[in-house]
Amino acid sequence: MSDLRSFARETERSVDQLPFEVMIAGQRRARRRRALVAAAAAVAAVLALTLTVAGLSQLRRPPIPSVPAPKPPSQLLVPTWTADDIVGHPAASIVKQLQSRSDSRTLLTVWKRCPTPTHDNDCLGQEAIAVVDGSGHQLVTMGAVTDTLSQPSRTGDGLLREVGNGLWYWAHENLGPYLLSATMSTPVPLTVLNRAVTHNYGVSSIECADQVGLCSLNVTGHTLERLAVPDLPDTRWATPTAQGCGVWGLSGAGTRTRLVIQQRDGSFASTDLPADPYSTTMAEGGPDCEVAYYQTVTPDQDQLVVSLDQGRTWQIRQTPMPQLAGYYEHQPRDRFLIPPRWQELPPMAHPLRPPGPLTPL
Repeated sequence: MSDLRSFARETERSVDQLPFEVMIAGQRRARRRRALVAAAAAVAAVLALTLTVAGLSQLRRPPIPSVPAPKPPSQLLVPTWTADDIVGHPAASIVKQLQSRSDSRTLLTVWKRCPTPTHDNDCLGQEAIAVVDGSGHQLVTMGAVTDTLSQPSRTGDGLLREVGNGLWYWAHENLGPYLLSATMSTPVPLTVLNRAVTHNYGVSSIECADQVGLCSLNVTGHTLERLAVPDLPDTRWATPTAQGCGVWGLSGAGTRTRLVIQQRDGSFASTDLPADPYSTTMAEGGPDCEVAYYQTVTPDQDQLVVSLDQGRTWQIRQTPMPQLAGYYEHQPRDRFLIPPRWQELPPMAHPLRPPGPLTPL
């Protein structure tokens, strides 16, 4: 047998060699592959070195102290007074005072103090609430940060309503909402159940803490539950309604208004009001669950339109302007009230037409 190396050389000479151009191209491709691999390895090495140096410098860097979240502008501008720093202070003033319906000696007073006192108290300031009774009891607690004396809003001073004998409900989101009375050592916070719940006809209603929509207040259970009402734009609901009454409201603005009325089966229906160019105002607080509104007929004369059967039939009475007749409540919120003895008012001589038929929602 011949030597293997001699056999290999003889075999190589017997195989046809590739053309020169093909060999050169293959060598060039091999060189490019080797150059790419070398470049990738160099980049990886530089990146690893950079990360290592950054990690070491981060370890040697002192920790950055945590910065507290920025405070709202109202907290930055209003001093951190306590309630005692506001109530009775020479620089503070009384912006609201409510008398208990059950005992005239029980008073709730809202005080306001401004960092820079003004003659009209219309400034950015802090409020405090004081409740006293005729037996020497007193409760002083913080109120809201407010900057105006106008109608309450979601960012205003909240809304106070007496919901028991000398017991008030403060409708506000922060602080609050809570119940307060002179005999309490501290306000009782309310648990807000914000998921809207459908109730049957007759549930009591009151303003929610954010003053949007209606809620049901459980005084003993200390809860505030949102009621499911139709979501209609520009609707003001009549509040509060007595136990056993359905809820209703006035929807729309200007001459395009309608009443939204809960029916005995719990459903809601609406009825359009006459599209005459006259102002329409709710008439609230009826003792017999009346659905009612005032409508201007002449510059000095209104008609009172009342329904006792959830909008199926209507009665129309003649009445002076509610502001002149004393049927106006300024506190805790501007409301026009229905006269307790409205049935004794004379019929309207030439009344505007009553509302149209009910339409289910």
